[in-house]
Amino acid sequence: MSVTTWGKPSIYVRDLSAATNNWKKLDTPKEDTTQLNPTKGDTTEAKEEGGGIVDSKTTKSTYELVYQEFIKKGLPQPFPTIDGLIEGNYAIAVQPEDAENPGCYIGNSTVSVEESYSSADGALMQYTHKALVPEGDEVAKTTNKKGETVYCQFRWRIITAKKAKGKTDEYVLTFKHPAGATDTTTEITVPTNGQTDGDV
Repeated sequence: MSVTTWGKPSIYVRDLSAATNNWKKLDTPKEDTTQLNPTKGDTTEAKEEGGGIVDSKTTKSTYELVYQEFIKKGLPQPFPTIDGLIEGNYAIAVQPEDAENPGCYIGNSTVSVEESYSSADGALMQYTHKALVPEGDEVAKTTNKKGETVYCQFRWRIITAKKAKGKTDEYVLTFKHPAGATDTTTEITVPTNGQTDGDV
């Protein structure tokens, strides 16, 4: 067991237009390529004469999750691509090597790809998930100080993955809030009607 979230991650994606809403596990990415890249929101300041700051406000951060996949013999790529474009919207969950640690969750994203080749690494596909607001997503839901419901582009979540019942390559994922949250016991299962191997 590890204290931090480092190590070999497991990446799961879900096509938001799919009928089953089960998750698919991606092939292990190239070493040290899986990363979350946040961009801090723009800050606007109200200044008085002399340069003192009277007030300031900052817009929400944005997020991109990036990883590279090898093109391997006999292994299909996870997304159909057309000159770097990938149609549709996807959720993505990155489970750390020690699954008791919190992982990355993006409930809605557009995906793009950069294809490359070198004699050192062979053929690579670099996927970038641009996080969007996942309206109605219970996993990404939180409440602000005004008591309003907010759906976040990115969340830390404890992620549990189990094989979907009767499926060889599909998973049902369960999410919990990490330590420090008001509720760390409630589990949210996606898909909500998902059955896993061993279910009666």
